[in-house]
This record gives sequence, structure tokens and C-alpha cells, in this order.
Amino acid sequence: MRRFLVNVSAVALLVTGAGAVVALFASAPAFNADLRRPNVFDQPVLAVGRDMYDRSSYLMQQAVSFIRADLLPYQDDPDRLTAPVEVVAERGARAAELMRESLALNPGNAQGWAVMAWAQLYAGDTEAARTALRASWRLAPHNRSLSAERIDLALVLLDPLTEDLPDLPSDADRAAILRDLETLRRTARADDFAYYRDQVEMSDLGLSLPDPA
Repeated sequence: MRRFLVNVSAVALLVTGAGAVVALFASAPAFNADLRRPNVFDQPVLAVGRDMYDRSSYLMQQAVSFIRADLLPYQDDPDRLTAPVEVVAERGARAAELMRESLALNPGNAQGWAVMAWAQLYAGDTEAARTALRASWRLAPHNRSLSAERIDLALVLLDPLTEDLPDLPSDADRAAILRDLETLRRTARADDFAYYRDQVEMSDLGLSLPDPA
């Protein structure tokens, strides 16, 4: 009887392990072609292979390709350094669509929300972009790798003059920007911190910055 129970337990473990392997194959773009999405270059496979095994990370990397494409010369017209506004908006919308899928799988990804903020900004939905930026701040208030990027976003999205919204930035926004600046002061090169401090100081965000130590 004891041997029978041991065998049953072993079989149960094997079945559980097999189920986990099947689930991995079914949920990873590396194995399931139906989960793949084309990037801006119409390529469904990532150069960085490890992200092919995590669907949320895979979708985020494909979204980033649409956002960063404007850093390259416009392929359809070599004389243009950047894409036309309507093309940028279309790329932003594609990136936002990919990020909705990614964040549905991993809503706690602060980097993902920052990527979503860029996507919505490019798509022309600044209110949605602000919501995404604030989500990133809420999830990771002290994040060295995101601090500079979020300040860049804040300089565009929270400017009360360009956005014609006198209530911007809110007190919570100001506190978040100051936290990111402090994170840069403690962890980044002095030149990087000085650059972002100057950008914030020259902006219309209305922040009172402490004297540099």
C-alpha cells in the first residue's frame, strides 16, 4: 500500500511538472508563434533572446521599437531626419496597443508604465501619458534607471504653459520630480545630475530646488 501511494505521488509530480512545461511553451513567444507581434521593422523575433521567454517583456520590447524609431532617419524618405507627425502618432498608437497587452500581464512593471507614457505621448493622448507616468512614479518612487527618463517625460507632460493646464504640475507631481532628482544626485554622475537639475530649473514646472550640496 505504501509503495502504491509513493508511485501515485511520483506520477502526480510528473503530471504537474509536465503541465508546467506545457504552460511555459504555450505562454512564451519563443515557442508559440501566435503570441508574436511585429515591431516597427516588421520583425516578430527579438535580438535579445531572453525576452522571448517572457510575454510581457517581449511585448514591451516590441513597443519600444515603435517609440525609438523616430531616432532613426525616416526610411520612406532618406532626406527626412524624422518621420512625419502622422507617422509618429501611428507608431505611438501601435506602441500603446502593445503596452496595454504587456501591462495586462504585468501591471506592477514601473518601466512598462514609463514606456506607456512615451507611447501615449507620441500617439497624442497627453492625459493618458500623464496617467502612465504617475503610475510609474507610484510603483517605483526611487528608481535610478527610470529617474532621468521620467524627468524627461515630466518636462513635456507637466508643463502648465504648453499643456494650457494651470493646475499642472500637482503637488504630488512636484514631489515625484524632486525624488527623481534626488535619486540622480545620489546615484548618477555629477554631470548628469547637473543637466537634469538645470532642465527642471529652467522649465515652467515651478519647482523650488534646494541649493546643490
